[in-house]
Amino acid sequence: MKTLIITMLVTGIFMLAGCAEPGLSIAPKPKINWNDVQSIASAISVQRDDLKKTTNFKGPNSSKGILDTVLLRAWKSDEGGGLSYQIYVVDYYHGDWRFYDTASDSKGSILNITLNSRDVSSCDYSTCAHHEHLGMNVSREYLEKNQENGIIFKVSGKGGEETFIIPSAYIKVFLSVAK
Repeated sequence: MKTLIITMLVTGIFMLAGCAEPGLSIAPKPKINWNDVQSIASAISVQRDDLKKTTNFKGPNSSKGILDTVLLRAWKSDEGGGLSYQIYVVDYYHGDWRFYDTASDSKGSILNITLNSRDVSSCDYSTCAHHEHLGMNVSREYLEKNQENGIIFKVSGKGGEETFIIPSAYIKVFLSVAK
């Protein structure tokens, strides 16, 4: 009987693991103290691509949602020299598609959205879960103007909206690394 219970438990775990979305990590996010400069700085990745002659900067996910992503990223080309900055968002939700097409911050600034992709995560008998991957290109000046208070912004579409936050310490540290 004990062997049967263990077998059923192990089988159940493998079945649930098969339902996990490929590419999504089940591991918990590393704990980042959003008020500690060193904690944030250690979570920023800097990667050099010698073939493309670029350096890529990617900040940690500051989203409070388990499956959402909100981060800063930047690219620097050896030839152009200047950095391109972006707020990157992946919003995970259930229900109808939201079709995000506009974004604005708490100061009324309009952020131009680039849709990277829309994905169906999973469906059950009554609804589907979706991911919308969005990029909002911003300037260094925009980030510098918002580094003292952080950025609160809302993405909207014909099917809904969602609000996200990037803490001020995150912006300050990211700007100090991505130069």
